[in-house]
Amino acid sequence: MESPSPEVPAFPLQRGCPFAPPETASAFRESGTPRRVTIWDGSEPWLITRHDQIQQVLGARGAFGADVTDPGFPNTSSAQPTVEGEIFFRKDGDEHLPIRRILNADFTVKRAEALRPRIAELTEQLLDELEAKGEPVDLIEDFALAVPTVVICEVLGVPYGERHAVHESSKKLVQLSLPMEEKLAAHQSLHENLARNMEHKRTSPDSGLLSLLVNTHVDERGDLTFEQAVRLGTLVIGAGHETTANMIGLGILAFLREPGQRAVLMSDPAKYASGATEEMMRYWSMVQTEPRRVCLEDTEVGGVLIRAGEGIICNLPAANRDPEVFAEPEKLDITRTDRRHMGFGFGVHQCLGQNLSRVEMQEAWPRLFRRLPGLRLAVDVSELHFHDDALTYGLERLPVTW
Repeated sequence: MESPSPEVPAFPLQRGCPFAPPETASAFRESGTPRRVTIWDGSEPWLITRHDQIQQVLGARGAFGADVTDPGFPNTSSAQPTVEGEIFFRKDGDEHLPIRRILNADFTVKRAEALRPRIAELTEQLLDELEAKGEPVDLIEDFALAVPTVVICEVLGVPYGERHAVHESSKKLVQLSLPMEEKLAAHQSLHENLARNMEHKRTSPDSGLLSLLVNTHVDERGDLTFEQAVRLGTLVIGAGHETTANMIGLGILAFLREPGQRAVLMSDPAKYASGATEEMMRYWSMVQTEPRRVCLEDTEVGGVLIRAGEGIICNLPAANRDPEVFAEPEKLDITRTDRRHMGFGFGVHQCLGQNLSRVEMQEAWPRLFRRLPGLRLAVDVSELHFHDDALTYGLERLPVTW
């Protein structure tokens, strides 16, 4: 494969500054029009970076498709159609909405708020374990990953003792550089775990989502096959676990770097935790290589005619720093009232678990800083490693002391 020319840079784009979008994406946004990038297979999909143009693409009905098995879809790897091809979230229309409606009830604002006391309890338990372990600790492994892991296992009804196995498998599924064989093996391991648990729910039902799926939607109503139900459980773990973990870790780092913002949060968490969550989602935009679409009919975007069959990648980090939408977009301000960020996506495929994720972040940050008011980095910021090659942006480790 030939090296890409400067005019058609390789994607994923790299960040020069870990606290800012890739410079190339910001430059493309300032140019005002979609631009070509080169992906792993040598194809050149369009990169969309402006806030209004991404809303056009993600909000359109019928003009752009999310089906990863479409020949023109800009897949992240050769494994993606095999691993994700049957998942409803990677489909459109009647293959997407009926399945999404099955899950909606468990991820509404009301349902997420009902879980808040339990999430608070689980968070406090993890902080007990953290303090008992003693300093220094890696907050990614011992807190940022631990919170969404125990919460999503609780939501699904996966036994607490299996949370480490669940995390290891789901983590591999979002690593772009992982060989296809390892990715498929991780997917199979997670699939087998959930199938085993779901089968057990038939004789020992509980209030978890796996039990609901198998006993109601498979056995009672018949609107899902057992295999489809297992795949839904796999998707819920992938969507509700790694993404939230990365955001909790990045948010902690941001509050450690900006004590003024942390002071605002802790002055009244009930008032500021919600705004802090929205601002962190805008500021970090941790979904960095998605959403992706394939153009289904010739459509003009930003003055460029995108042909049917051509791939599209939407760059949320650049769009969420669009100066035409956000005042002082490079500034982290948890009192910001403009919440038009697309950190959870936009349109009909917007993140299903966003309400649950919001509650987890709103509980995690204030409880951590209340319990450990002297929390500080144990290494220099320059020693932190951010993973640029994954679907979601995040920290490998966050060593801290208190």
